[in-house]
Amino acid sequence: DCEAFRLHIIENYSENYAKNLWSRFKACMGYAERLGYISNMPCKALDNPRGKHPETPFWTYSEFQTFIKSFDLHDYEELQRFTAIWLYYMTGVRVSEGLSLCWEDIDFDKKFLKVHTTLEKDENGNWYRKDQTKTPAGERLIELDDITIEVLQVWRKNQFANQDTDFIISRFGDPFCKSTICRIIKRKAQQVGVPVITGKGLRHSHASYLINVLKKDILYVARRMGHADKSTTLNTYSHWFNALDKTVSEEITQNIKSAGLDSILCQNSCQTSN
Repeated sequence: DCEAFRLHIIENYSENYAKNLWSRFKACMGYAERLGYISNMPCKALDNPRGKHPETPFWTYSEFQTFIKSFDLHDYEELQRFTAIWLYYMTGVRVSEGLSLCWEDIDFDKKFLKVHTTLEKDENGNWYRKDQTKTPAGERLIELDDITIEVLQVWRKNQFANQDTDFIISRFGDPFCKSTICRIIKRKAQQVGVPVITGKGLRHSHASYLINVLKKDILYVARRMGHADKSTTLNTYSHWFNALDKTVSEEITQNIKSAGLDSILCQNSCQTSN
C-alpha cells in the first residue's frame, strides 16, 4: 500500500531523506506504468513528503578577508585560484554562470560584467557555453568595483589563454568545473581556519556582504543576484533583512534624539504631571 509506505518513511526518516526516497519511488512506479507492468500509478494522487532546504554555509566579510589574504599572488596557480574566488565573492554569480564567463563579457571601461550564459557539457563530454541563464532575470549586468577590475586585469596579463573568447576562470584554456571551485575552497579554508563552503556558499556570502555590510535594499539585491522577483530574495535572505530592521530602529532613535524631538514627550509628560 503506497500510503502506508509514505507514512512509514515520514515517521522513520528525516524530512529530506523521506522526500528524496519518495521521489525515487514515484519515479520507479511511473517507469513501470510506462512499460505496461502496472495499469496505473497508484501513488500519483498522494502528497509528497515535505523536505527542508538545508542551510547553506557562507562566509562573513571577516572570514572572507582571512581566506583571500592567504594566497601567494606570485605563484601562477595561486593567482588563478585567488581570481576565481574573488570574482565569485564580489559578484555573486551562480557557479555555472561564473564558469562560462569569457573576457568579452567584461567591459573594463564601463566597469560591468555581462551575465548571459551557463557552462554545459555536450553528449561527447565537451564543454560549451549555453546562451541561457537559470531564469530570464539571470541575464543581467553587474557593476564592478575598481579593485575587482584591477584583479581581473592582473589575471588577464598573466593568463596563458587570454583572448576575448577565452574563459576567464580557466586552466590552460579549459574552463574550471564545479568540483574544482569546491576543492580550492576546502583546501584553503582548512588551512586558514574558516568554514568550508561551496560555490553556492560564495553566492550567499556575496548576498550577506550586500545586506549586512553595504546595507543594500531588497530591490538592489534582487537585481544584482538575478532573481526573478524580490519575493525570491526575501524568502532566501529574510533573516538578514530582519536583522537590518533593528539597525534601522536604532538609527531612527538616534536621529530623533539628535533633533531634540524626544524632549517633546518629556515636556508634555512634565506638564501633565503638574
